[in-house]
Amino acid sequence: MTDLFLNPLIKLKVGIFYHSCDHNKNPSGFNSCDPQEIAAKLKDLGARAVVIVGVYDEIHLKLYKEAALRAGINPLLVRVIDHSWGEMAVKENVTILENAWTADLALIEEKPLQVSRREVITGNLQKVKDRIDKPVYISEMCKGLHRACTVCQDSCSYKAITIDKKTGVIINYDKCTSCGLCASSCPMSAIEFPSVSQHSIFELAKVKGDKVISCYKDSGNSIKLPCIGMLSPEDIVLLRSNGKLTLKCPGCELSKNLLFLKSVVDDLNNEIGGISLITPEGVITMKEAKEVQLTFEFLTNRSEARKVILNSLGNISDIAYDVIIDQNKCTICESCIKWCPSSALTLERTIDSEKIVFDSKKCIGCNICVNVCPEGDGGCNGKIMAIVNSDSLPTSSSNSTKAIYIKRSKGVPSAKVVMEDYLVRCRVCGEPVGSRKSLNHVKKIMKERGLECEDEWLERCPRHRAEYSFQRRFASAKFKPKRFDLNVG
Repeated sequence: MTDLFLNPLIKLKVGIFYHSCDHNKNPSGFNSCDPQEIAAKLKDLGARAVVIVGVYDEIHLKLYKEAALRAGINPLLVRVIDHSWGEMAVKENVTILENAWTADLALIEEKPLQVSRREVITGNLQKVKDRIDKPVYISEMCKGLHRACTVCQDSCSYKAITIDKKTGVIINYDKCTSCGLCASSCPMSAIEFPSVSQHSIFELAKVKGDKVISCYKDSGNSIKLPCIGMLSPEDIVLLRSNGKLTLKCPGCELSKNLLFLKSVVDDLNNEIGGISLITPEGVITMKEAKEVQLTFEFLTNRSEARKVILNSLGNISDIAYDVIIDQNKCTICESCIKWCPSSALTLERTIDSEKIVFDSKKCIGCNICVNVCPEGDGGCNGKIMAIVNSDSLPTSSSNSTKAIYIKRSKGVPSAKVVMEDYLVRCRVCGEPVGSRKSLNHVKKIMKERGLECEDEWLERCPRHRAEYSFQRRFASAKFKPKRFDLNVG
């Protein structure tokens, strides 16, 4: 985000253009179907983004896009609504465009325009910069989590995402289908669609009134998204907070990716009501809407939205995360605790015990704890388990390879002990050495490698282990660490 204008805090200026033609007899609209004439009028608006009130069909959508390209306007900053949809549709689309700060991050594709007779005669043949509406990676919003987080990569069914631990997320646009699963899964909202940013969803949720949301293929009166699969459980709750919510899928090859969305809608509809989902495969009927009160000014990412929901509504379905640790595999090595970016996992110690405590309200669902866990079948080379988006979990250690699992859940207490073991302290000074399981694990590995490992040495802090080893080697010699004169020079 090096450009000054690529900032979610800066709202774009949005103009409204009314178009009239034989299909839309609007006396106040500009009556012409010449893309060059419409382009001139769009330029006169002096706005970076435009809502065109005209006719929403395939022919007119092509006309408006060509006019926008000729006017030098990013086509992703142009939203078309049918003249019959009313003023609420105008308001909703203006809200989306005001917060479409990601539009200029879209991949650029140069293409020639359809040539008119006048342009052939004058020789004025121009190429324009079209934009591809596929998810973009915003490294500043990732905040370095790419070094261990793999949620976006795990969510992609088309293997279009790879993660470079140094540079971040790499999207293969040849494989990308714009299904939106990566955008819906990222806890930091670091992957977003250029045409509809995460901030557009947050601000749209503030608009009072019932909402119908679908994709661009739907010709009816609805708020158009690249795909409804881009909506996360947090988005759905926020959009439901100021009115009833209807999600529609007209049906395409991406419909198979909506299994998790269907599960979320079903769960939330049972709890807060007022949500329906219409797909070619079936309908989830809207239940009686309950009052949902959410108050927020500005949200940076989906993790902040989750906190707002949990603080206002409690642990409703599919919003909070739960962590379960396999007691037979975990040694309390503290890897998950040290790597957790939100301090959702912490270590608590008493005189003779240590516990791993999990706070569900702090968990952002980044899956880092699972990825860094060295315990389980294959150790650090074991299979990484993706976040489980259902209530089902492996019932035995043989079904997974890691010592820790994370899943979306319901009714998780704000803080709970997920692992506890006896704390071994240094036999000399009493400093904590580690859990009994961790020391037993160390002893096992050393013996497997043919190394000597005495409890007298193992159950000491690093300083007194060195002293013990020195005395064992040199018998009666006393261990005296080398002293340095700090005043020299």
